[in-house]
Amino acid sequence: MKISKSFVSLLFVLSLNTTAFAQDHGHLQIGAVSPTQGTQLYFYNGNDFRTNTYYVKTLDFTNSGRYSGYYQGNITLTVQAATAAFGGPEADAPALGSYIRANIAAVGGPAGGAFGFWEAGANSPTLSVACGTTSTASFNVTQTDGSAGVDPFGHIHGRRMSATKPGIYVITFRAFDASTNGIGGGPIHTPSALIRVYFEAGVNIASIEPDVDHTHIRFGCPAGFNWQVEGSDVLGTNAVWDPIGTPVVGVDYFVEVREERAVGTKRFYRIRGVAP
Repeated sequence: MKISKSFVSLLFVLSLNTTAFAQDHGHLQIGAVSPTQGTQLYFYNGNDFRTNTYYVKTLDFTNSGRYSGYYQGNITLTVQAATAAFGGPEADAPALGSYIRANIAAVGGPAGGAFGFWEAGANSPTLSVACGTTSTASFNVTQTDGSAGVDPFGHIHGRRMSATKPGIYVITFRAFDASTNGIGGGPIHTPSALIRVYFEAGVNIASIEPDVDHTHIRFGCPAGFNWQVEGSDVLGTNAVWDPIGTPVVGVDYFVEVREERAVGTKRFYRIRGVAP
């Protein structure tokens, strides 16, 4: 199979307007190894989100209102509750008096794109990090005031994350304690290890890989809709798009569909949303 790089960027990285497709948002939880001085924060359920799981959060293009012109959606970052007042105590809650923030440490994605974080009610991105760069930009996850002895719990809804260009993004997060209630007026906890999470702006074909007698098509498959992979030998008005397999139920992961296809033949692919 011969694939033109120009077509990879223009056709295979295919973005669909999915504004009307309902998607559940996830909760990426922050905990601590123990609630004592000098222990490390960590992402309590990070193994559900890391890139090696092939989870992907799809951001939907919006053409009106507050998020007009952006691909937007959300993963809500939360902090494990330490006290009954906030529904706790939950496992591995950080220490009382800690104040947890999340850092967008790095952004990978399409050239010229940017990834943003919107505070609830914001009319433009509160933070924006360009693709291919690292950053110290951060936002609070704790929703209390960080006073000594106060529960660091946080679960703030109404926020959004956004992207400016269609494509696949890898976002690197770090959690850290910004309190001054530790030894010497510093933090109680040390920062977490980095976690990398896939986001996609629109619905995208991530890779097309031929082997001896198959072509493997991998794409981000958002929940809330079904997705049909289609192939054609030509482009343009004469193109006939053949369904490859049956529609795939959206699961918020990258999924793979295989087509029996001899190596060396030219083929184009697209993804089409179909009603469940």
